[in-house]
Amino acid sequence: MEAIGTYSNSGHLCKKFADLRKRIEESAKRSPLLRHDGPPTRSKRFLTTQDVTDIVHKYESGDTTQQIGTCYGISKTRVATVLREQGITIRRQGLSDVQVDDAATLYTAGKSLAWLGAHCGVSQTTVATALRRQGLQLRPPPAGSEVRAAMSTRLRQRSVLRRSPNEPAS
Repeated sequence: MEAIGTYSNSGHLCKKFADLRKRIEESAKRSPLLRHDGPPTRSKRFLTTQDVTDIVHKYESGDTTQQIGTCYGISKTRVATVLREQGITIRRQGLSDVQVDDAATLYTAGKSLAWLGAHCGVSQTTVATALRRQGLQLRPPPAGSEVRAAMSTRLRQRSVLRRSPNEPAS
């Protein structure tokens, strides 16, 4: 196999590259940093006293911590922290009684915890906790989980390596 023949005829690529370079040089200049009109990034966002007042007002008028966080460019956890610092009691999180009943029905019909979490807008852990409180026995996780299988294999290997030479194998 001759590599020279395959890669030696690249004159057309040089011409394309030269044309592209010329177009870039002739194009309108852009500012080095594009202006972002949204809220500053989370790590640079400082809240003024007016921001804190507005956050409290929005929360008391029914907005969720997620909605408020998106509006101000901060996390919902930070919103909750600001509200607690202002003496505001955080509304109950999780599923309503109706949602728990619906989740139990759908779970017994075969839906997964992950599906139910996405359906209800909460995590699968939240759904699992609510179903356990209802007294529902949860199904074991699917047997085909590669991550779980790999972890159990690693744990078995570690236990074999840690066993002393005089200790009998189990």
